[in-house]
Amino acid sequence: MIGLDALLDSLPSRVLVCGKGGVGKTTCAGALALRAAMRAGERGDAGFRTLLLSTDPARSLGDAIGAPLGGVPVPMDGVDGLWGMQLDPAAVHSRFLAEWRETLVELFDRGTYLSREESAGIVDAALPGLDESMALLAMLEIEEEGWARVLFDTAPTGHTLRLLELPKSFAALLALLDAMQAKHRFMVYALTRRIREDDIDRFLASIRSRLVRLESALSDPERYATVLVVRAEQLVVDESVRYAARLAELKLAPRAIVVNALPSRVDADGAAAIAMLARTLPDVQYFDVELLEDVPAGRAGLLRWGGAVRARSASAPVAGATNVMGAAAAAAEPRSRPRARFDAREAILARVAPLTIVAGKGGVGKTTAACALALALADRGVRTLLVSTDPAPSIADALAQSIGDEAVEVEGTSGLVARQLDASSAFSGFRERYQEKVDRLFDSLMRGALDAAHDRVVVRDLLALAPPGIDEVYALSVLGEELANGGFDRIVVDPAPTGHLLRLLELPAQAVAWTHRLLRLMLDYREVVPLGEASMELTAFARRTRALQAMLRDGSRASVIAVALDEPLVRDESARLLARLEELGIPAAALLWNRAESAAASPLPLARPLPQFEAPITRPAPRGVEALRAWSESWRSVPSDAH
Repeated sequence: MIGLDALLDSLPSRVLVCGKGGVGKTTCAGALALRAAMRAGERGDAGFRTLLLSTDPARSLGDAIGAPLGGVPVPMDGVDGLWGMQLDPAAVHSRFLAEWRETLVELFDRGTYLSREESAGIVDAALPGLDESMALLAMLEIEEEGWARVLFDTAPTGHTLRLLELPKSFAALLALLDAMQAKHRFMVYALTRRIREDDIDRFLASIRSRLVRLESALSDPERYATVLVVRAEQLVVDESVRYAARLAELKLAPRAIVVNALPSRVDADGAAAIAMLARTLPDVQYFDVELLEDVPAGRAGLLRWGGAVRARSASAPVAGATNVMGAAAAAAEPRSRPRARFDAREAILARVAPLTIVAGKGGVGKTTAACALALALADRGVRTLLVSTDPAPSIADALAQSIGDEAVEVEGTSGLVARQLDASSAFSGFRERYQEKVDRLFDSLMRGALDAAHDRVVVRDLLALAPPGIDEVYALSVLGEELANGGFDRIVVDPAPTGHLLRLLELPAQAVAWTHRLLRLMLDYREVVPLGEASMELTAFARRTRALQAMLRDGSRASVIAVALDEPLVRDESARLLARLEELGIPAAALLWNRAESAAASPLPLARPLPQFEAPITRPAPRGVEALRAWSESWRSVPSDAH
């Protein structure tokens, strides 16, 4: 394992294994952790402990290593010194509230006009996103527990970037809490002419100190580094280049790049993509991993994968590069296609509801499928909006043309409109409008009263209580209103991968409760300043979110089309996705098996039958309008007796 050892030796003790969904992050992180523990055993270093930890809410690490994982580290059977853990933010949140709930209730009781009972309600119901913020502090606890090595198996791009950016949003929450305490300090000083530190001051100082330590650790190259896993595919490389740039901005620039699953003959498109990556990121160590016959799983699979790692300089071409004509070019050649395949596409299009979410594990091809579905609808004269809500959008890459945060007509189509929706920007605009209204009200009514100055800070920053992901709910609710107003006949949504998507679909109910709590809080300020104009923003958001919640549960107006691969890990995650949708009451309309070989996929264990379709494997993945059209024409139905 010379190549894997060289990769390990180039890294510090804390490593975030990052990448687009489906590139092999979990395998890479598992192989690195296993090798680190084995080398410690070979040295006879009994005190060397390695932790393999997943931050992916999709929870696929346990499937990959063949061991059940939970929210506390557990030793891995058969490997001395190796431990595994699935980060459980909700459990961290519960432990946090068990310790600090009364302190927070006291803080809200002091710093707002809420009664103690109402303060308890907002702590319990209006802080649902605190669990993800607490996940960062759980990472700090792990950092301080004395692990010799920690390998983080991260979620796909968008979710991981959100996690790494959470210190900023958590700092905003701390600022709001501090503003509440500042009001208490002001009142105490006005009465006693002295200020004495109390338990709440110590609580805020402790949390702030822990946050600063974590930020310091993450930005220290001697302690933390990232490994970026990619594949020799243009769509993957395009997203990975953007990901590397964002990681660099966060002071976590990739230390190494692993090009995974390289076939023995790399086609011209794949070789060109990797060459472009090397030109963009020339000062990074590259490692290539050949495509294995079977998907690596369990200890034996991780060892096989580790044995296939080879170091390569950035300037060297990938091994086995050829000048094979790409599938996109081949698709442009005239050829006949069986009518049955057109019928399959028509059958799946008939199941596209007015709001259709194309869901799946990262790397299964859901973006490509969403683009193909939207394109086929538009070709039939259906007014269609294709929109990405993924924090790391890639529909522009799939369409091979520039698509931004403004809706634009896709070139070469019959009126298809596309948009890569920046949910963070949309919610920021909502927050700014709200704050402007609050400021105008206080400016016009309070005339600089000192105690009201504290109330102004608290009220204008209430949206810091918003749970992570609320921006995507806000954006999705706007899309629902667009449908209701008749702007489009169909909206096809390309969301983030499974774990992030499920969090989004669970949020509308929490978002409604959150807005109601904030509106109740604002009502309690009516004796200080009437906030009717500002509260209208929250009321409108609550109305749209309730409408979205109802739409998602109405099969005539909304549905999910799941995309999967016939691979063990993907099948397991896809089954969990469909089961959770059933629990949420959100209808699934169809299952598309992508990159299908000649034989039909075996059925998933589903609560109810689901129409299934297959999209045959193409290399490279279809990219651009014409290639997407040709690809969708090759889809075929899976016979009902096969599932």
